[in-house]
Amino acid sequence: MNDSTPTTLVVRSLGDFSVTVAGTPVESWRAGKARNLFQFLLFNRGHVVPRDRLCQVLWPDSDGDRSTSLKVAAHALRRILGTDEVSISYQDVGYLLRCDGVWVDIEQFEATIEAARAAERDGDPGRALAAHHRATTLYQGDFLDGETASWADGQRQWARSMVLGSLNHLRADAMRRSDPGAVITWCRRILSIDPFLEEAYQNLFVVHGMLGELSQVRNWYDLCAQRLRDELDIAPSHRTRKILELALSGRLLGQEPAANSRPEPAPASLQPFSLAT
Repeated sequence: MNDSTPTTLVVRSLGDFSVTVAGTPVESWRAGKARNLFQFLLFNRGHVVPRDRLCQVLWPDSDGDRSTSLKVAAHALRRILGTDEVSISYQDVGYLLRCDGVWVDIEQFEATIEAARAAERDGDPGRALAAHHRATTLYQGDFLDGETASWADGQRQWARSMVLGSLNHLRADAMRRSDPGAVITWCRRILSIDPFLEEAYQNLFVVHGMLGELSQVRNWYDLCAQRLRDELDIAPSHRTRKILELALSGRLLGQEPAANSRPEPAPASLQPFSLAT
């Protein structure tokens, strides 16, 4: 969208789904499939989507003709949007969504991720970190959280992997700045997205061990072991157990993080101990 184009449609799809049209939030979708129709047309806007494809997306388990149901959903969607700047038209054998002034959070998220990558390629870590931080702010939850449409799965998994990469960059930067509180914040955010990522638990063991918070070390280990056992039927790795042992021994108390190494189950004589990548 051109920066001079007024924003008519604001869509948030990361976390709770919401739509604002010309400054007015959409509070009711009236027909049950109108929201799903809008979502699919939005991410295919500017292209005619065949009627058969829309019926397959909206009613994946139906073998009957859903043309009438699709017309009802499209009619309801036109009434919901209620503005000349956003149009849904039937062309040839499908539907087309047009809107010039659109802001969509996941599209901004994708652009921000690309900006972070470009900054990394240019050797500008400050600009890269700013972009990673912006990406994590945009990511308020899974793409179309709660929606079961299969077409969204790939985008959902991609967004998760991208935000985890950004969070990891921010976690590593916090270690370089010797900011354990920020490391804990970023690790907790990582685990809210991927509760089975052992490296995040290992980082927490190290930070709480450095702070002398050994009960927190044990609590995080217990949570890690429970999640891995209950959901994946596996035990924590040898590496995780060794870092736990090192943290609980008190040998990390008062240490300062180093900038360039990952946490290793190293002997006490190896200084300093770090979790930064």
